[in-house]
Amino acid sequence: MTMLLILADKCTGCRMCELVCPMVHEKVFNPEKSRIWIDFQGMPELQFPNACRSCGKPPCAEACPTDPKSIYRDEKAGGGMKILEDVCIRCGRCIEACPFAAIDWHPTKKTPLVCDVCDGDPQCVKYCSPSALLAGGKSDLAAEKRKDFAAVQIAKTREKFK
Repeated sequence: MTMLLILADKCTGCRMCELVCPMVHEKVFNPEKSRIWIDFQGMPELQFPNACRSCGKPPCAEACPTDPKSIYRDEKAGGGMKILEDVCIRCGRCIEACPFAAIDWHPTKKTPLVCDVCDGDPQCVKYCSPSALLAGGKSDLAAEKRKDFAAVQIAKTREKFK
């Protein structure tokens, strides 16, 4: 299963991910149709990419009242979440259930927008020049996160002793 790892401290807020995503999925440069976006918290210095975290037991799918579920994990296509638009009743329960606020409404289709990790080959990662986005399996990403955390701690320690 492919997952995204978001390293918020590396994000520059360039928003390239917000342009690449809808271009790949809908052949249009329109950030409103992106499945990943930059959240700005107050000031521009406080930004971070937001996208589906590939929860082990996705609360969005559990909240879906349809049968079959209109939002589901597609294990055959990289493990990303998918929407069955013809089954979706547009109730918004999946959006409300997401603990990371990583699902939004499609501006024209009025169906949920959720990251499908581009069927296992997330294009946003390829175009993220500050490397704030990484993709891989759970253990690979955990190792990367530990490496990144260690680098930050080493830098802080060096700064103290200057």
